[in-house]
Amino acid sequence: MIARVEQAPLQWHLIVTIGQPDDPTNDATTPWPDNREHVDVGTLTIDHIESEAPGNCRDVNFDPLVLPFGIAPSDDPLLSARSAAYSQSFTRRAGEKKEPSAVQTPDTGMGK
Repeated sequence: MIARVEQAPLQWHLIVTIGQPDDPTNDATTPWPDNREHVDVGTLTIDHIESEAPGNCRDVNFDPLVLPFGIAPSDDPLLSARSAAYSQSFTRRAGEKKEPSAVQTPDTGMGK
């Protein structure tokens, strides 16, 4: 990914599928019908890579159930399972010695 970003920014269109009240939300393996409305809500662009050496990526735990006010989780049981697994992973990593980042980015001078 680092080499690709050095050549040109990476971009992805963020497409949101608008669900209907009868669409299943408790089983991620069940696809919604193809005729659901799809909305292109924007473009995600990655045009710069930084190492985690300065600490900007350390001690961060992603939890799919920590949501901003006004957004509620679905009834998908995978969310609770992921939340528990990520918490356990974070706790284990927090007890490890912090080594220098294995990610080497050319613009930080690391690895040169």
